[in-house]
Parts: sequence; C-alpha cells; structure tokens
Amino acid sequence: MRQRAGTREEEQPEMGYLAQADKVTISTPKIRRNSELLYEFGVTTSDTGKREALSPLGSNIYPCTLCGDVFFKVHLLDQHKNVKHALSDLGEGDSGRNIVEIIFQTNWMNRERRPQVRRILKIHNSSKILDRFEEYREAVKARASRTGDRWQERCMVDGNEFLRFYCSTFTCHLGYKQDSSLCNHRFCSVCGIIRSGFSSKLDGICTYSSSDRAHESLPEDIEEDFSFMNAKRAILICRVIAGRIAQDQRLDLKESYDSVAGHCGNDSALEELHVFSPRAVLPCFVIIYNM
Repeated sequence: MRQRAGTREEEQPEMGYLAQADKVTISTPKIRRNSELLYEFGVTTSDTGKREALSPLGSNIYPCTLCGDVFFKVHLLDQHKNVKHALSDLGEGDSGRNIVEIIFQTNWMNRERRPQVRRILKIHNSSKILDRFEEYREAVKARASRTGDRWQERCMVDGNEFLRFYCSTFTCHLGYKQDSSLCNHRFCSVCGIIRSGFSSKLDGICTYSSSDRAHESLPEDIEEDFSFMNAKRAILICRVIAGRIAQDQRLDLKESYDSVAGHCGNDSALEELHVFSPRAVLPCFVIIYNM
C-alpha cells in the first residue's frame, strides 16, 4: 500500500457548535467534533424504514411528499425516492453547508493549491443501504466482543467508526443547473455509489483522513483523459466502520482484521484506511469543486 508522509502542523480552531455528541470518531484530532453534523442534519440510521403518511384516499396509495407524485405500491415509491430524491442541495447560507464546507476546507492540507467548492449535496441513503451499514457494524461489534481484547473496546462500542474522504468521478450533470437526481450512466461512479452502495467486486475501499489526499488518489489528468465522457471528480464525505485495524507490517494476518492502515502520522491520524468490506462505507455528502 502506498505510504503518505508528513504530519499535521496547523491546528484548527475549536468548533463549539459541533461539540454536542461523541458518537463518531474523526480520523484526525483537528476535526474530532465535526462528525456531529451527520446527526444534526439528519444523517442517522435511527429513522430507517420510515414511510410517508398514507393518503386519505386509501391505504394502498403512497404519495411522495416531496414532489406530489402518487404510487400504488410502496416499493415503487421507494424506487422513485432513491433516484429522484436521493440528494438535496445545501445552498449558500445554509448552516449545514457551512459546516460541511469547513470540514472539507480545513482538511485540505495543501495550502498552496486550494479548491473552490461549487456545490454540496446531502445524500439520502436508501433504507437498504442504511440497514446494510448497520448490520455490518453489529457484525464487527460481535466479533470484537468475542475476542475479549481490552484494546478493542472501541470496536465493541460503535465498530470503530470514523469520518473519511473518498474521491470518485461522475459523468452526468450532477451539480449543474440544480440537478439533484441520479443518472443511470454506466460509467458515472458517484451516482452508482449513491444508488447501490460500493460494489462488492472491489478489492476493498481506500478512504483518507484529508480531503486533498483523497483528491490526489485519482490521476491528476483524469478529467483530461476522459474528457470525451465529460468526466469530473467529486469528493464524498463518508462514515467508515474501521473495525479492527491492521498495520502494514501485519498484512499477513489481514484475515483477522477488518481494515488496514496506511500512513500513521505523529498525530495518530490514519492517512489511508483500506476497509475490506464495501458495507463498511456510508457516503453522506457529495462535494463538487474546481481546482
């Protein structure tokens, strides 16, 4: 696994308005409290499976409260929501947008080359994806409790959850002209991840503790090379269940672990974290930006 060098020298200002809970651990001390935005702005799994109120016209009519479309089967309503309402725009002046942008910008460590955020989208994950994420968490907790190792206490509490960055590409008009619906283009990775989760065919998923390192994980000229497909990159802010983390020198024992750490700096930040299961990563926000 590729090693990342360097430590964090700049300290962030404390964000008191985020210091309410400590359910999710952030992968760098500087943003340890930033994950509360996931709960403050409704990115939780406690309301999984909620349905809109049934129409007074009959119990077999399921209206979409967001656009008014009516469906006669609940799975059709779910399918409609998962495509047409999977994302919501956090506009200028929105307090949620401000917090997400702070997390993105303060964890961009390259001070000489700064990104310009064009749009921030909140992901409304389907109940299927949320259930899959929580089921994986419970499996990690169960494995940790069976070992009885004291150093795995964090795994037994929440599966050892972190907030991380992942860079991918999209080929549709997502982020343009207020378009927040998902496309069905075969090579639009961002829409595919949001619709169905990360592919089980992947050999694990690598996430990063800093947004610029996530950006650099894709080739610099990827937009130019795939300009004929109108490819653009975006960064996903994700919740990641790390579980039991192996270090590089112990990769021979990876069957006993849930993830592998890349570079570990002096601040104990896991610069690179490679999780073995696609169910361990839950995307929460999409950052569309220019360099």
